[in-house]
Amino acid sequence: MNQVPGNPSPKRWFALVAVCFGLFMALLDVTIVNVALPTIQEEFNTGFSELEWVLNAYTLIFAVALITVARLGDLFGRKRLFMIGLIVFTLGSLLCAIAPSITFLNISRGIQGLGASAMMSLSMAIISTTFFGKDRGIAFGVWGSVSGLATAIGPLVGGLLVEKINWESIFLINVPIGLVALVMAFYFIKESKDEQTSKSIDVWGLLLITAAVFCLVFGLIEVNQPELDWSSPRILALLGGSLVSFIVFVIVELKLEVPMVNPRIFKNWSYTGACIAAFSLSSGVYALFFYLTLLLQNYYGYSALETGVRFVTISGFALFLGPVSGILTSKIGTKLLIGPALSLLAISVFMMTVVSSETTTWVALIPAFLVAGIGNGIVNPPISTTAVDTVPNRIVGMASGVNNVSRQIGIAFGTAFLGALLSNQYVHTIESKIMDLSSVPDQAKGDIIDGIAAAGPIAGSQGLSGANAEGYQNMPGFSEIQSIARTAFVNSLDHVFIASGIILSLGAVLSFLLIRSKDFKHD
Repeated sequence: MNQVPGNPSPKRWFALVAVCFGLFMALLDVTIVNVALPTIQEEFNTGFSELEWVLNAYTLIFAVALITVARLGDLFGRKRLFMIGLIVFTLGSLLCAIAPSITFLNISRGIQGLGASAMMSLSMAIISTTFFGKDRGIAFGVWGSVSGLATAIGPLVGGLLVEKINWESIFLINVPIGLVALVMAFYFIKESKDEQTSKSIDVWGLLLITAAVFCLVFGLIEVNQPELDWSSPRILALLGGSLVSFIVFVIVELKLEVPMVNPRIFKNWSYTGACIAAFSLSSGVYALFFYLTLLLQNYYGYSALETGVRFVTISGFALFLGPVSGILTSKIGTKLLIGPALSLLAISVFMMTVVSSETTTWVALIPAFLVAGIGNGIVNPPISTTAVDTVPNRIVGMASGVNNVSRQIGIAFGTAFLGALLSNQYVHTIESKIMDLSSVPDQAKGDIIDGIAAAGPIAGSQGLSGANAEGYQNMPGFSEIQSIARTAFVNSLDHVFIASGIILSLGAVLSFLLIRSKDFKHD
């Protein structure tokens, strides 16, 4: 790891606070909006297709811009781009709070996502060029604490603000925090950039990587639309376009002297291991929060605030385990932390399979949540350290950007893949149970199955009590059908938990095999 320079400035810890303010806001706004969606839908009297873009606009722009702004930070100044990101994010938050329409809100969420991409990707790069030796481990430990806490605490903060104030407050809270972070960044963050390459912009690389990530993430977002599936022409076109763009991107970048992203970075096995670990963590754990929210709110009937409180059993560990993990990273290396932490998370997800139609409260999930909290508290600092300590300091922006894209693609992939598994198993269970009902005429069973399947597992998690259920609530034997739908939802979650556990297990094995101490280089 990089050596300690002489007399490091004490201001670096204030710089860390500024960076963590930006990181916290960027990640918090991924999940904080979830619990406010019903209120926003009522406020603007809008349909689900427009409402879901309150989430998707942020996620899509966030993921698409990560690599670009990270590389621009390397070239033109990481502090400068980080501060621009803070300004854009804070402005976007203010626009969200005063949005007069759902379209205006969705556009403002995209502006937020653009600012968040700079704060997220450059936070790792700034820490890497500000801290050295054991201080770097501690700093990344704090970074990991904030990262894990912000991701998991969103529903709690959102539920509290929506319930006690209003939905606009979930955006307005970012304005004073953003202004404080901006002032602190100006005074305490030291400027750094790649001084060894020209300042020319790789336009073709920028366009190709933007197209590749856009098509991939947008395709993964769209695949769970009711009228689409993995074989739909639109989805195949988006995923195919992404693949072609990635291939052309690699070919172009290998020929350039100053590429947007140098594909040769993946020849470093440890860096590749860090990206795999980041992907598996996001797809196996953070994507799972959506389905756990459905379980706690829709199936068990907890309020948004009550659900958020229960998630603290996962997020709370990050507060004190993150710094501990950072210190251990400096002492024993990242290899012995990432693999075991992902293994703990895999075990915790497998433990969640105890949930069934026989469980009436979340109590059965407490042991699994506690184990997940320990794994989540440990895993983020060593992943971040590996991503930036295995590359030269001059390209840490690019390296952190690619690692963060791995995280965002992981969330998008996990949400789509786990959603497809849940839907398929849910429909299969509905079909078999409805066909066995004696209280429903045989000629009506096909229409009932089609109607429930079209409403989807979210309606099933509510016991077919949502707006989508109005068309068949007067059907014969509805109470039995309602029970079947609820049971099908909760029992189908087993497949989601098992798939998440497998993803995390593969990530644990591959990261343990790929990460090597000899890849941690000095500048």
